[in-house]
Amino acid sequence: MLRQARSLIIIFFAAVLFAACSKTPDNARYIPADAVAVVGINLKSLSKKIAWNLITGSKLFKEIQKRMAAENAADAVGGIENAGFDVSNTFYVYTKPDNRFYGGNLVAGLVPLEDATAWEAYIKSVFPKAKITARNGRKETFLGEGMYIGWTSEILIILNANTSVTEDQNPNGPVVDETIIAAEMDKAFLTPAGNNIVNNKRFAGFSKHNYDLSFWLNYGSLISGYTDNVSADLNGVSLSSASWKDAVLTTGFDFKKGKIAGDISYYLPSQMEDAAKDFGTQNADKDMIARLPKENMDMLLSMHISPAGVKSMLEKTGLFGITNVGLSAQGMDVDYVLNAFTGDMAIVMNNLSLRAEPKQDSFIGQLVTHKQQKATMNMTYTVKINNADNFNKLLDLTAGTAMQKVGNDYVMALTDNDSVYLTRNKEYAVITNRKSYASGLLNGNFKKENMPEDISGRATRNPFALYLDIKQLFKDVDPAISSSPADSAIIAESKKLLDNISITGGNFADQAYKFNMEINFINKDENSILEIIDFGMRMNEINNGKR
Repeated sequence: MLRQARSLIIIFFAAVLFAACSKTPDNARYIPADAVAVVGINLKSLSKKIAWNLITGSKLFKEIQKRMAAENAADAVGGIENAGFDVSNTFYVYTKPDNRFYGGNLVAGLVPLEDATAWEAYIKSVFPKAKITARNGRKETFLGEGMYIGWTSEILIILNANTSVTEDQNPNGPVVDETIIAAEMDKAFLTPAGNNIVNNKRFAGFSKHNYDLSFWLNYGSLISGYTDNVSADLNGVSLSSASWKDAVLTTGFDFKKGKIAGDISYYLPSQMEDAAKDFGTQNADKDMIARLPKENMDMLLSMHISPAGVKSMLEKTGLFGITNVGLSAQGMDVDYVLNAFTGDMAIVMNNLSLRAEPKQDSFIGQLVTHKQQKATMNMTYTVKINNADNFNKLLDLTAGTAMQKVGNDYVMALTDNDSVYLTRNKEYAVITNRKSYASGLLNGNFKKENMPEDISGRATRNPFALYLDIKQLFKDVDPAISSSPADSAIIAESKKLLDNISITGGNFADQAYKFNMEINFINKDENSILEIIDFGMRMNEINNGKR
């Protein structure tokens, strides 16, 4: 499997590096309508970015060329650049549930061909033992490592050939059932025009964006593939498949200079659209975010969850009544609980440190010194209160059972030196492991501290924000935490790659929740695809003991 993955990676990067332009058929029509996950690699777009770096004389590109020469890359790819691939198109990989296959999924790759004769010559040269046979207007062969391929003049299809067996049938692992594989290859080439994914309006609209890298997940189909009706053991309440039918997540990435930009869309099942209309209409509270401690901030998560939307969702899924029955024992109902909150909440992590410290243990009567990883951080969670009386009653019923009440606050001791503190006023409740952060947040002491520039403003202009300051997070991670020189080197190299990652959005539009994602690199002068290739090569050098 590892060798197979390595071969596919080599094919991908080699195709990018030797890209050329030509017109080819749209191979998306070979993706069946019931595909659960689809990954697209737009080599036409990526090849232009690689070619541009060739023209501009990128320093990083020249460094990559040196590494490839040192690794004798020309021999490694075995002439793949002349294998007949059409790299002016999009390569696809799709999966769909099928328990006949190892791992429970059929996996297929779709590679458009520009010259089928060149591809066949490549196969005969690199895989001389491969037996090529003609079948139903195409050619097919096993390539070993669980890969079965078939091709016509315009498309190459790769299937995972390992079929599922039990340990009793074959204790050595997966086997190949040629009858099943041949039948699946027939189906892959003969996908009916009315039953392919191109007819899905959401997929068609998503694919028009021509992202460098795209990901489609039909998790409604994924769940339905296992069962048409999920039963929740809640006094006879059952959840119909309509609750997730047609639910889809799409993600598209573009590799830009110094960053990767992504668009994420979460499409709701049609039955749930009315219930979710209250979500995504209000931004996270600005005052709440301003109160958060921001010095040495490693992570921020803020959101607004509509209480009215939660109620609608419970009603739509049929859980509203049974939830009220459960709450009635405490003299409450759903409206009472939801009225306690505005729906605004945030989590922030500060001062992460991961260091190696010496530790002595007794071993056969002697003291032995070894390394011990010690992690420290400050975590703070806050929620904005709507009705203080309702909230206090809920707090007494929950925190009061697990924490010790001290005055108006709650405390839970974790160790001799660490405790969790819960305190509140009429507007906010705070849970943190640093007492000064609790009082500081409630008193507004942190309002003058500056939020990192890459998330400042966006956190308060969206219902949802997630920010990871990778550079700050790695700052106090000591490479010496690992006793392995290779692992320490990997940590040291990783510190040089990413600046931060953010996901913001949550607004509801065009039947979907919309999010934007940014992966920002420390090096702002190079295209991110080159930085990833270079980083992968450096990791390979470390793993091979060359660094």
